[in-house]
Amino acid sequence: GFETTGEWRFTPPTQVLAALGQALAEHADEGGIIGRGKRYADNCRVLVDGMRGLGFETFLPDGLQAPIIVTFRAPSDPRFDFTRFYDALAERGYLIYPGKLTRAPSFRIGCIGRIDATVMQGVVAAVAEVTREMRFDPAAGPSPG
Repeated sequence: GFETTGEWRFTPPTQVLAALGQALAEHADEGGIIGRGKRYADNCRVLVDGMRGLGFETFLPDGLQAPIIVTFRAPSDPRFDFTRFYDALAERGYLIYPGKLTRAPSFRIGCIGRIDATVMQGVVAAVAEVTREMRFDPAAGPSPG
């Protein structure tokens, strides 16, 4: 096996090894865990501040929120429809996630990946536009559930 001979037992997954090498190089170039963590935290701050500014409520308090993905409570306004909201954001190039991990109606927006604060500002701007188009009030409070 590899441990004794340094050779792969079967054909090596070269594309996987190349991708891993590239990912590790990009991670190091960004400053490792600290650098990447700062970008994710910045993304999360821009997203949360922007969404709260529109009237949306986060599911978790700031002290518990990790900068990976943020869950927002779905507004109780009957004009809010997740599928329409999702589709309108997707048309603008932003994909969000249904909030399947909570009992309360919610949706999630990610803060990680090859994105930065400018992209997060774009997400918030798109949400603002869709909110106006759909004519729902994000500050109507969370949906009962």
